Amino acid sequence: MPHLQSLRAALVGLVALCGVVATAPADVNDLLEELNNHNSIKGNDSTKGWRVLFDAYLKLSKPPRAIGPEFNLETIWPGMPGWSEVETWAKDNSGMADAIIEASQRTIIGLPYGTDSVPATYKQKGVSIEIWSKGNVRNNQFHYLDGLREILAYSTAETYRRFEAGKSQEALDLAVAQLWLLRKFCDRNFLIEKRTCMELLMVSLQNMRDYFYSYADRIDAEQFRYIAQKEIPYLRVDRSRLAIPEADRFVAEEIFNQVFDTATGDAQTDQFLEVFTEIQAVEEPLGRFGASRRWVELSMLHGGLPATQERLKNIFDDWWRRWRIREYSSMLGLETEYVKTNPTRYATVLFIVDDIMDLFELSNLLLNETRGTIIAASLCSYRDSRGRFPRQMVALFPDPLAKKQSIDIFDETLEMMQYRYLEERTAVFIGVDRAWVEAGNCLLWSLGPNLEDDEQVTRTLMHGLDEDILYWPPSKALVRGQQERH
Repeated sequence: MPHLQSLRAALVGLVALCGVVATAPADVNDLLEELNNHNSIKGNDSTKGWRVLFDAYLKLSKPPRAIGPEFNLETIWPGMPGWSEVETWAKDNSGMADAIIEASQRTIIGLPYGTDSVPATYKQKGVSIEIWSKGNVRNNQFHYLDGLREILAYSTAETYRRFEAGKSQEALDLAVAQLWLLRKFCDRNFLIEKRTCMELLMVSLQNMRDYFYSYADRIDAEQFRYIAQKEIPYLRVDRSRLAIPEADRFVAEEIFNQVFDTATGDAQTDQFLEVFTEIQAVEEPLGRFGASRRWVELSMLHGGLPATQERLKNIFDDWWRRWRIREYSSMLGLETEYVKTNPTRYATVLFIVDDIMDLFELSNLLLNETRGTIIAASLCSYRDSRGRFPRQMVALFPDPLAKKQSIDIFDETLEMMQYRYLEERTAVFIGVDRAWVEAGNCLLWSLGPNLEDDEQVTRTLMHGLDEDILYWPPSKALVRGQQERH
């Protein structure tokens, strides 16, 4: 009855162990060294932008409102309540704009992992990344993301301010720099970093189209053409250049070293109980006792260290293969190694590593946002030089639009995005809002993740992730009821 004796012994010590915090491993510095050896971090200081960017952030004055759901890069615009205070804040912090532009021109961001890897002034301001935070395994804190959101809110406000002041080229320079800055942040190697920065880049691309629409009379054909041909295409957000995150795998491997006997490969019941109960208690504090009992049981049923390491490797290898293949390959319809993983035998793997398959759709959305913005710039360039939008999108080829940039990633046949020149005033639905687009304008949209042209069925364009996705006119401007200035 050895398993029952082990279970009783573990449960006898449960009360004492529940208050124990897992201590950081003696070789946590080795983990940090491995994390900081990633291509998005290593290199000469002259190639890195993090000091330029965050040195300026330390000097950034307090924004008029706290960054949050009501005040961020998605909600800021000149027609918002309290714009005058936002405008003043933007104008008074010109050094931040200069830093964004300079940092965007560096090869990488390069912000290192580990709180001891940044100056004390950074830690005080929250510009740091805690690995093994407070001794808790997997408790990694990416504090700098809050600072990045504040920087982006500033950049958005300053871009609108420059447009309002008639400084269109300076506004475009800052808007483009914001895109490049975020593109480099998208190369970060933890899942939470990559997902967050990809989402922020998508919003920034939406803002870029809003600038095109709101200030069409202040941007000329050559400026639109340059953005369409020389700036946005080189962001390269396709999967051949935007890699999957792997830092979570390195952390998982270190956790395995804490909970398995590295000599025998066997699970250590006490370590399973201490480490995984502590992790789970952070998210589910009331379930600590039940979690503890479950982890004791799992330690007796779990696969050994070599098998667990192999299972982790297989999951990431499978993700990599899928990431690199054509978007609608039949392989993508097969069950992933993650889904096929036995939840008892490899409970630690599924508990530590999150499924990244949602990143595949996010990648597609980001790629289409990029292409939609390139087409929007091309449409505006054409309209500015010829006095009207084209009746067919093929009129844009090859100048100012490269045909490959018109492909809808959500069309399984990889055809061009949907386009219609409007002969009459037309309604579109954005969520529950109905907006009108005037005759002489045009509509540009994607089939969206459901891969169907809903407009063709309903004869009304409905914008949303479960329907079609509208790229032109920009949905936020239509919801505001703005008229295009041209």
